[in-house]
Amino acid sequence: MRKTTSGQESVDGVVVVDAPEARVRQSSDALGMAVTAAAIALVLVLSVYAHATTRGVLTDALSITRVLNSILQAAVYVLNNLATMVMPVIVLISLVARRQPRLVLDGAIAAAGGLVVAWGAAQGLGHLTTTAIARGLSVGQSGELTITVPMLAVLQAALLTAVGPRSRRPVLALSWNLLWAALATNALTGRATLPMVVVTVLLGRLVGQAVRYLFGVSTNRASGRALVEGIRRAGIDPVRVVRVRDISTPENPTIRLDVSSLRNPDNATPPDPAPHSHAADPTALALERVAGNRVYAVYDAAGTRLDAIVLDQDRQVVGMLQQTWRALRLRGMDRRSVVSLRQAAERAALLAYAAAAAGVRTPHMAGIGEAEDSMILLQRHPAGLRTLGDMHAAEISDASLAAVWEQLAKAHEAGLAHRAITSDSVLFGPHPDEAGHAVWLIGWHDGDIASSDLARRLDVTQMLAVLALAVGADRAVASAATVLERDTLTSVAPLLQPVALPAMTRTAAKSRGDVLPAVRQALLDLLPEAAESEPFRLVRLGWRTVALVTISAIVLLVVITRLDFAGIVDAVRGADPWWMTMAFALSLTTYVGAAMAMKGFAPITLPMGDTLLTQVAASFVALAAPAGMGPAALNLRLLQRKRVATSLAVASVAIVQLTLFATTVLLLVVVSAVTGDSRVFHQFSSTGVLIGAGVVVVLCLVLAVPKVRGKVWRRFGPTFAQAWPRLVWVLGQPKKLALGLGGNLLQAVGYVAAFWASLQAFGVSSLSPMQIALIYFLGNAAGSAVPTPGGLGAVEFAMTTGLAGAGLGTALAASIAVLFRALTYWARVPLGWLAWRWLQSRDLL
Repeated sequence: MRKTTSGQESVDGVVVVDAPEARVRQSSDALGMAVTAAAIALVLVLSVYAHATTRGVLTDALSITRVLNSILQAAVYVLNNLATMVMPVIVLISLVARRQPRLVLDGAIAAAGGLVVAWGAAQGLGHLTTTAIARGLSVGQSGELTITVPMLAVLQAALLTAVGPRSRRPVLALSWNLLWAALATNALTGRATLPMVVVTVLLGRLVGQAVRYLFGVSTNRASGRALVEGIRRAGIDPVRVVRVRDISTPENPTIRLDVSSLRNPDNATPPDPAPHSHAADPTALALERVAGNRVYAVYDAAGTRLDAIVLDQDRQVVGMLQQTWRALRLRGMDRRSVVSLRQAAERAALLAYAAAAAGVRTPHMAGIGEAEDSMILLQRHPAGLRTLGDMHAAEISDASLAAVWEQLAKAHEAGLAHRAITSDSVLFGPHPDEAGHAVWLIGWHDGDIASSDLARRLDVTQMLAVLALAVGADRAVASAATVLERDTLTSVAPLLQPVALPAMTRTAAKSRGDVLPAVRQALLDLLPEAAESEPFRLVRLGWRTVALVTISAIVLLVVITRLDFAGIVDAVRGADPWWMTMAFALSLTTYVGAAMAMKGFAPITLPMGDTLLTQVAASFVALAAPAGMGPAALNLRLLQRKRVATSLAVASVAIVQLTLFATTVLLLVVVSAVTGDSRVFHQFSSTGVLIGAGVVVVLCLVLAVPKVRGKVWRRFGPTFAQAWPRLVWVLGQPKKLALGLGGNLLQAVGYVAAFWASLQAFGVSSLSPMQIALIYFLGNAAGSAVPTPGGLGAVEFAMTTGLAGAGLGTALAASIAVLFRALTYWARVPLGWLAWRWLQSRDLL
C-alpha cells in the first residue's frame, strides 16, 4: 500500500480515494456514560436497603477470613499494589512499545481525571447524600464509620476504560482481572463495602468513557487495504474505489488523483483524472444521505460502476437506539431483533432483494462483504438519475407522478413498507420505452417485510408529503387518486401529522407550514367522507412523558429518603376515623363544584350527569397528568364530543381555569376580612418578600425584551384571543356566570374544608381558617408548578413545610399532608376509573 496524496492510496494496484482517517466520537461512549451514571445512582439507592444484607455477608466473610487475613496480609498488600500501581505502568509501557502515543495521552488524562473524581467523591459523598446512603458506603475505622474511596482503583478503571476494551489486548484483560480481585479482597477484609466496590469501578468507567467521548477514539472502520479486501470478499475485483462525498461543501474538498504515480493492472481501465466528481453524481449523493453511512463508487476492470454502502459498527449503536426510540414513541413502528452489525447488513440486503423481486425499480444487490468492524453492501449503480428534490415541478409530468405511486403500490402488494420516504428516496431517470420518466425507489434498509397496514398507510402519508413539497398538494393528491383506492386515501387523512414524517421531510414541511394543511384540504375536496375521520394518535411516548416520569422519580426519591416514615405511620394510626371519613366526603363535593363551573361557562347546555362523571373521571386521569391538566383535558374532550368547535371548547376551558384562580384569590381576601386574621401574611420574612419582588422584577425585565415578549404572545396570545370573547359573553349571562363562579367557590371551599377535617383527625385546632386556607392554596400552587402526576411530591412537601412553619412538628405535619392527599387523591382513583370506563362505554370521551 502506497499513499500518494492526501486521502489517496494505491493498494495492490487498486486506487483508493478516501477521506483521511480521523478520530471519531462514538455514540456508544455517550450511551455508556449515561448508563454508568444511572448505575451509580441505582447502587447508591440500593445501598440503603441492602446495607443490612451486605453487612451480614461481610460479617460472615470476616469471621471466616479473620485468620487468613493475618496469614495472607502480605499477599493482599502485594495484590493491591500490583493491581493499582504496577499494572497501570505496564499498560502505558505496552502502548508506548506499540507506538500509540495518543492512547498513552488518553490514558494519562483519564488516570488524572480518575484521581480528581475519586477525591471529589470521597469529599462529597458524606455531605451530598443522606445518612442512610452514607452508612451503606462506610466502613469502620478506629470505632467510627468512614467513607473510603479506593482512589488508585478509580484511577486504574479510568485508564483501562480509556485505552480500549479488554478484548483488544491481553494486558488489558489481565489488568481488569487483577483490579476486580483486589477490590474483592478489600471488601472481604473490611477495607471497603460491597456498594463502594461497585461504585469505584463505575466512577472509573464514567471518567474513561468521558475521555473517550470528549477526545475521540481511533476508528476501526474498514479503509484502505481492509476496504479493498472486503470488496473482494463480496465477489468484486476493484481497480478504483472512490469515496462519495458532497464536494460542494468546504469540509469535503475535491480530491484529485496523481495518475502518473499509480500502478494500473493490465487490461484495467485507466483512472479518470477526476473520478471524485464522477463518483459524486446525484444518485450516489442521494444514496449517501438516505443510507446515512459511507458510500463508495467502485469500478472494476471492465469499467462497470457499483456502489458500496459501508455499515460501521460504531454507528450501529446510533441506529439501534433510534429504531428503539421510534418503536417506543410511535405506533406502527414495530420493534426489531437486530442487535448486531451483521444482522443489520443481512436485513438491508434481504429488503433490497425483496423489493427487486416485487418488481420495484431499485438498485440490485451485487454482494456482501465483511472487513474489520464494517459490513460492505455492493449494489449496481443506476446512472443518469435525478432526485425528486433536484427537479422542478414543471419537469415532472402527471404520468411520472402516477409512476411513483405504481412503484409504491408494487411494494405494498408484496407486503413491503419503506418507512422512511424522503425526496432522496424517489429518483427519476429516462424511460427506456416511452416518454416520461422511469421512477426508482431507493433506501429500503429501514423497511419492513410482512409489514402492518399502519406501516403502509404511513408510507402513503410520507409520499404525499414529499410530492406535495415538490409539485403542490393538489397534484400530489390527484396523482395518488389515479392509482390508489378511495379507502386507502381516506385512511391516510388521520395520519397527516408532522411526527409521521422522516426528519428531512418534517424540516422541509415546517419551513413551509402550509404543506400538510394543504394536503389535508385537497383530500377533503376529493373525498368529503375523510372529514369524519379523527386524527390518529401516533405518539405513544413523547419527550414530555419521559420528562414527567423522570421528574416524578426524582421527587419520589427525595420524598422517600427525607421523610420519617416510622413517625408518620405512628401518627396516622392515631388519627380519628370519623374525621377521616368527613374529609373524604367533603372532597367529593368538589366534583359537584367542578361540574357546576363547567356547565356555567360551557357554550352549550351540558347534561349534569355527564359533566359530573367527567369531573370524577379526572381523578383517574390525574395519575398520568400534571395537576390541573387532567380535568382541563377531559372537559375539552367532553365539549368536542358534544360537537363544539375546538377553538370554542379551548376558550371555554380556559375561562374555567382563569375564573377558578380569581375565585381562589377572592376567597383568601374574604376569609381574611371576615375573620380579621391577617397574621399569616406577616409570617413571611423580609428575605421572602425580597425574593418575590426580585422574581417579579426579573419577569418584567425579561418581558421587556421584544423577542421574548413576542414569543410569549405567540404562545399564549391565541388562547387569550379565543377566551376574551367568551368571557365577555359570559359576563352578559348573569345566571351562567353565577353558576360558574358558584361552582368554583364550592370547589375551593370543599378542598379547604377537607384539609380542615384532616387537621381535626389529628386533634389540631390551633390554626386559624386563614392559615388553613393559605397553606392549602400554597400546596396546590406548588403542585401546579411541578410537572409531576397530580403534583405528586410537591403538594406533600409544600403542605408539610407550611404546617411546620405554622408551629407543628415535622412528623405531625407530614402525617397530615400524607393523610389529606391519600383521601383527596389516591382514595378517589377507583371512583375515577369507574367513571372513565362508563363514559368510554357511552362514547362520551
